Amino acid sequence: MSTAYDVIPVTIVTGFLGSGKSTLLSDVLTGEVARDTAVLVNEFGSVGLDQMLVGTVDTRTVLLDQGCLCCAVRGELKDSLVDLFSRRARGEIAPFSRLVIETSGLAMPTPIIATLLSDPFVSKHYVLHATVTVVDAVNFADQRDRHPEWLAQVIAADRILVSKADLAGPRELQVLRDTLASRNPAADIVIRDAATNPTDLLALLTNPASSDDLIRRVGESVRVSANANTLGGRSRGTLMHREELSATHVESCCLTFDKPLDWVPFTLWLTLLLNRHGSRILRVKGVVWMRGFDSPAAIHAVHHLVHPVIHLDPSQNVPRVSVIVFIVEDLDCAKLSDSFERFMERLG
Repeated sequence: MSTAYDVIPVTIVTGFLGSGKSTLLSDVLTGEVARDTAVLVNEFGSVGLDQMLVGTVDTRTVLLDQGCLCCAVRGELKDSLVDLFSRRARGEIAPFSRLVIETSGLAMPTPIIATLLSDPFVSKHYVLHATVTVVDAVNFADQRDRHPEWLAQVIAADRILVSKADLAGPRELQVLRDTLASRNPAADIVIRDAATNPTDLLALLTNPASSDDLIRRVGESVRVSANANTLGGRSRGTLMHREELSATHVESCCLTFDKPLDWVPFTLWLTLLLNRHGSRILRVKGVVWMRGFDSPAAIHAVHHLVHPVIHLDPSQNVPRVSVIVFIVEDLDCAKLSDSFERFMERLG
């Protein structure tokens, strides 16, 4: 099989300092999985240790030790991705079918995601499959309250792995679950304790993030009731938003629609919304049913950047209700919902 021009899936593994990112990689990337995976390790500081802790160091492991991927070495990230792909295409290193990027514990994931999505070369040869955030069950409260990076890492996640769960009490774990669900209701939450088999965590790194079950996770709690209002024959969006559990200005809003949406007006509204308020819209993730299509589409956005739309497998039994989760900062959820309805009224 040719490896020169295919597209390599990328999983970002992030999490605050000491959360257990390297432990996760060393436990999961073993045997054939390790041989088929390239690892790009970023460590904040002048001496790199993580590549030794990961335990899979070979010619396909790249260490970035000049600072945080999201700032000082963002250019180095691009250069390393280009170099890794070129060496693979020329046969200078053994072929691999996936890439894992382990970020510094102080990284803001959004600029890393932006590099993967917006750089012409990188976006042509790499595709972002998932962002996995590791959260420390013991120290999360202090990290949440003192470090904005913690919140940014949680918000960016498609999947959240709670580490050291056996060291926290039931009450602390429930507080953490509520906190994570409040910050990012669109993310899967996986609990890891001493009894967890590392092989059970393999899917976190190797499977693409799927929106197929977003409605199951989020939509069931906000499903449009039988007597939902309609507007001009169109579905009127139902709004749910979660109050934050600490003094932040970040909250999550969920819009649901029980009838198919019109593609052009919806994408125009979303584009205008992100252009005007993208700096305050931290994350968008949803499954939407469009008029004239037999299957739903998965949409993802981070600030002003929109991922390519993915049409889901029509054979899967996805409920015919659209669910869109917005994680916003200093933006009123009710006004967000009203803006959509006003926009549709004007077009109608």
